[in-house]
Amino acid sequence: MRRSDRLFQIVNFMQGRRVAVTAQDIAEEFDVSIRTVYRDVQDLILTGVPISGEAGVGYLLDKSYCLPPMQLDVSELEALMLGAEMVSSWSDETMAKSARSLVNKLKSVLPERDREIFSGTAMYAPPSRIKIPWTIDFSELRKAIRAKDILRLEYEDESGNASERTVRPLALTFWGPTWLLLAWCELRNDYRHFRLDRMKTAEKTGEPFKDTPETSLKNWLRMYQHKEKLRD
Repeated sequence: MRRSDRLFQIVNFMQGRRVAVTAQDIAEEFDVSIRTVYRDVQDLILTGVPISGEAGVGYLLDKSYCLPPMQLDVSELEALMLGAEMVSSWSDETMAKSARSLVNKLKSVLPERDREIFSGTAMYAPPSRIKIPWTIDFSELRKAIRAKDILRLEYEDESGNASERTVRPLALTFWGPTWLLLAWCELRNDYRHFRLDRMKTAEKTGEPFKDTPETSLKNWLRMYQHKEKLRD
């Protein structure tokens, strides 16, 4: 994480809190040393962020220092909370941590009334026994999709037949309780879905790819929507 991003997130982390936040709390949240926290807080104070307190005691952000409030109704707040809960239960720990961070950021920018509603939202998605585990790195797949990195998969089909596939990863889709990787398969020269729980390995080849009109996610979505219209 870039230092400028961390400074911004430290302010978000402190907003909306009625008790002082210790340097240890901040260090654990952002996976940095306490010494780094001391420097970051000092720099924030020097730039005009109204933080009171001191090292060894704790820090408190002036309540008047906040971003403009978002206008969200109760249903929208419930949708956000439920979405974060589902991400936490049905993805990996990295995504779960991001979901928790999102919830904290939302709380920090909401008006007091909406913050109380958000905190009291009773929407849960607890872990389920039907969740199908996988062994490959979920977050690395997401990175490969963003970076457009070609992947080499060791894969087993439903019958246990093994194969190697070179694919262009396009999207991750959740068809509960199964996660699928949508990709352009070089072997089949077509779009294919690969179940994460049937992947033995998923390694980057070091080769980037570029979308074409025939192999892009946009083209697949267009084809999928066309098929759905025909079914209707």
